[in-house]
Amino acid sequence: MDAASLPSVDRAAYAGVHAKLDPATATISLPMDAYEATPDESMVITAANMYLIEDCMKNAGVTMPEKHGDLTVKADQSYGVWVPELAAKYGYDKPIIRIVSGIYDSQTRESGDVNVKKYFECDTATVSSQISPFRSRIAGEDSLLTNISNDSNALSERDPDWRESRDEWIACLKDAGISMRQDSPDAWVPSYPSDKQGEIRTAVQDANCKQETKVMQRISDIRAQYQSALIAANQAAMNKLADDKTEALAKARTILRQHGKGAA
Repeated sequence: MDAASLPSVDRAAYAGVHAKLDPATATISLPMDAYEATPDESMVITAANMYLIEDCMKNAGVTMPEKHGDLTVKADQSYGVWVPELAAKYGYDKPIIRIVSGIYDSQTRESGDVNVKKYFECDTATVSSQISPFRSRIAGEDSLLTNISNDSNALSERDPDWRESRDEWIACLKDAGISMRQDSPDAWVPSYPSDKQGEIRTAVQDANCKQETKVMQRISDIRAQYQSALIAANQAAMNKLADDKTEALAKARTILRQHGKGAA
């Protein structure tokens, strides 16, 4: 992203804002999370939309194709491994931390061509009634959530404190005999051996260096502060987005209750 296109932000005014890092769940909580759907909320929205499509298909006398499944939530490794216990078990693989149980199940296990064709027709026919997802990462969509996410990340990565904290982590790795990847010097995963035990040893040292230098808390705080500044600059629109999310979830839960899923 071109630096000239980024908004001017005074991060110092938000120095009291901090990210919440939870090693037990390998999650990083940031201010923008309040405006996006959690995995559990995403499951509620998805299930409600599936019931709208199912109603359309029932009205057409066509059986819903196979649609069901849980949602896996993996460790947040946006900046590489940072939980030593997970690194010791999985190396650089991204482990599943928890599973959100599926709500919708078509109760069918076959997907004939006629059923699939009608499914897509009903998906299109009900799109105006369906509930939009609340995510900052939707391909091709230039939304406020996307812009704030992209701008805050770009501003963070250009911040001198970001570079300083990253350099300290790299220095810690170097002292342990670990070098950064030559093909991707800006990556958050260093070079590591091809064998699994060598990978795990490197991953554990990597995570220990992240703890020793506090780099994860430092860069996450930087991201949180830029996010807060950009949220404040767009507060009226963000308040509307928060209201929209509340209304959307209420609508989704009403749809689920109407289809016998009152506990969702």
